[in-house]
Amino acid sequence: MKSLSLLLAVALGLATAVSAGPAVIECWFVEDASGKGLAKRPGALLLRQGPGEPPPRPDLDPELYLSVHDPAGALQAAFRRYPRGAPAPHCEMSRFVPLPASAKWASGLTPAQNCPRALDGAWLMVSISSPVLSLSSLLRPQPEPQQEPVLITMATVVLTVLTHTPAPRVRLGQDALLDLSFAYMPPTSEAASSLAPGPPPFGLEWRRQHLGKGHLLLAATPGLNGQMPAAQEGAVAFAAWDDDEPWGPWTGNGTFWLPTVQPFQEGTYLATIHLPYLQGQVTLELAVYSLSGPSLEDSVGLFLSAFLLLGLFKALGWAAVYLSTCKDSKKKAE
Repeated sequence: MKSLSLLLAVALGLATAVSAGPAVIECWFVEDASGKGLAKRPGALLLRQGPGEPPPRPDLDPELYLSVHDPAGALQAAFRRYPRGAPAPHCEMSRFVPLPASAKWASGLTPAQNCPRALDGAWLMVSISSPVLSLSSLLRPQPEPQQEPVLITMATVVLTVLTHTPAPRVRLGQDALLDLSFAYMPPTSEAASSLAPGPPPFGLEWRRQHLGKGHLLLAATPGLNGQMPAAQEGAVAFAAWDDDEPWGPWTGNGTFWLPTVQPFQEGTYLATIHLPYLQGQVTLELAVYSLSGPSLEDSVGLFLSAFLLLGLFKALGWAAVYLSTCKDSKKKAE
């Protein structure tokens, strides 16, 4: 009986874990409003549904109400793990056009500059962020919404790039480990059959934002020959596919290791996965702290406060000297 009870408890625990997290992600579709800035329209991603029909959403454009099919499972798994008490994720989606990677070191991924016909059609880039994850997915929606039983558009996930540490905090002098995983499924059988069996070549890129520009720390194209930029600041990445199934889906690892972090390394990090004509990127915010003192951000604040107080003290001193001089002048005049 104890064994049976234990099995039931485990089963219930697993069921709870699988059912955790949102079934629907509310999202904003962002597009250029013909030179008038950016326009936003509401949309939603239906990640899973119960028995019966999808829930109707008459408030949404059917082209922006997406029923998500995720062959690799990375997007849906990320939200099955989503903590119940965590804030709702922020989601935006926009149009995406398949193009070769612009970086010279990644040119080996696309020896032919022309995008293959198998990638023709509409694409959407979905970016999702929250305190517990940062995620980017490329979706391929069907050309027309499904009319029955509910107006909704079917969309297939092709590429997902994900980190579960969007805001890591690392003690000064310790190593930083920024996790990154990705999953890919060829969008069509034609795209899969046009390539050799096994996962495609990929490029991994890690940058840190500095003064509005992305400072390249590490770039890698595992399995491809070519001149690569030297890694900076002792950075290392675990860049590899996790499996070699002939036709996918495939998952990979791009986790980034930065040794003995210093205050200047605090800031925004951009991790990009390049596939032939497809890209996905996530953002992480690294904070460096010290047990014996404040973080870099706090130190800047303390410096500015001290600077302002010093200026105030000087101004008060000058005012006191001025008043004293004025009083002496009046006494002499009398």
